[in-house]
Amino acid sequence: MGKSFKLKVLVGFDWHALSDLQRERLISLILESPLSGETPNRYGLVKCRQISKNRIFGYFTQEVEVEKHRYTIRKSEEKYLDRPFEDFFFILLLDFGLCLLQSRKISEISMIDIEERFEEVVKSIIEKAEGTFYYFEDYILKREKEEFIKIFNTENIISIKVDSLKGKVIPQEFHIFNPDFDKDRIIRAYLNDDFKNLDELSTSTTSTGGLQQSKLSKVALITGNPKEIGYMGIRNQKITVKDQIGPSIYIDMDVDFPRTEDVSRQIDELSSNLVFSKVKHIQKKLTDNYIIKDHDTK
Repeated sequence: MGKSFKLKVLVGFDWHALSDLQRERLISLILESPLSGETPNRYGLVKCRQISKNRIFGYFTQEVEVEKHRYTIRKSEEKYLDRPFEDFFFILLLDFGLCLLQSRKISEISMIDIEERFEEVVKSIIEKAEGTFYYFEDYILKREKEEFIKIFNTENIISIKVDSLKGKVIPQEFHIFNPDFDKDRIIRAYLNDDFKNLDELSTSTTSTGGLQQSKLSKVALITGNPKEIGYMGIRNQKITVKDQIGPSIYIDMDVDFPRTEDVSRQIDELSSNLVFSKVKHIQKKLTDNYIIKDHDTK
């Protein structure tokens, strides 16, 4: 059911810098834009639906030419050309300046070409709305260790995965048992000896959580590099936070028969993992780099 997506930054695009009229025109163009190209190489946006005033989902479609064959009633083989359209599900998060594009393999055209043509269409639409957009860039957000520690200390933890433990020692400033320093010294020596051979540790508990009370889990988190942590969110929904978001993201959703509420829920889950200030920082850095390079070529 779930599908793989590429997460992209719309470099140079700023939804909040657009006027109300520009925003309305941009949405209208996305929903109503015609196909580009000529048969057998037509492509564009189809079956687009608006989730909110600044979020849209739909399909980028690409016409391909495929040689097929069939048989007559006398079993004579006939070859013919078929020109089907291949659809790639997408979600535009205009307020974040981000886009999710379904990633899949087809024999007739490469995913690189699909991404380039999708970018071409989006660029054309934004420019018609008098907005700015330079290009798509793969989005990668690396989480800091401090963020995992904060989650561990404030949430009801279900699971945790840590690596890079081998050869590490527990930081001296971290006390496993406080104020029982004799017990702390014994357990510290025991675990440091284990870390001579142990590189990765995964721990989990039942759906009721409570792993934040596990001293072994906390020691591993403080000592190694956290890769993943799971905790109970609102309405007892499990939330998983990984050390890196993008550029490939797996979304558990039926893209062939998408329901607006399902897409909206997936976006909310993704948004809860994206720190908007970090997105804006990445967006600004990429935009500044583009402007500098563009200026250098003139």
